[in-house]
Amino acid sequence: MTQKSILLIIMMALWLGCGGSKGDAVEETNGITEDSMMLANGYTALDLHKIQTGHITVWMNVNGKPCVFLVDTGGGATLIDKNRRRKYGLETTQTANYATGIGSVESLVATKATFQVNGIDIDVDYLYLMDIAYINKEFRKNHASQVDGVLGTDFLERHAAVIDYGREKMYLRAHP
Repeated sequence: MTQKSILLIIMMALWLGCGGSKGDAVEETNGITEDSMMLANGYTALDLHKIQTGHITVWMNVNGKPCVFLVDTGGGATLIDKNRRRKYGLETTQTANYATGIGSVESLVATKATFQVNGIDIDVDYLYLMDIAYINKEFRKNHASQVDGVLGTDFLERHAAVIDYGREKMYLRAHP
């Protein structure tokens, strides 16, 4: 990434933090939009969806099938509900790692998968399976949409995610 590109990203972030909002046409004096700038720098844009609980979700395909992920900027691992393993055609390998969730501790099984985002394939080597029924139970209580998995910081960092909460967009680099 060039210094000019980095400067433009910083300028856009500052502009958004100082009054940009969802639906605004984000324009620089030279006519470059935030979307075009991000795309020119190897990013792809995804729409974020705020559900009734205030959580943010994003839609992607996993091995060719639609999947709803809870975006968890504080979650250490990307995972899919182990009860949906067959739906996504995931083969598993037992690991020595353990995961904790609200009221649960369980051993993790790992798998590989291909995420599809805007027609771009992203190979994911570290995808875990875990029972996330407790998350969906709470979402059901609040009449919120169910999720198939959790998109954690491992994935977000690897793909240099930029989240624009005001415009409800997330930008990812498919190939870091």
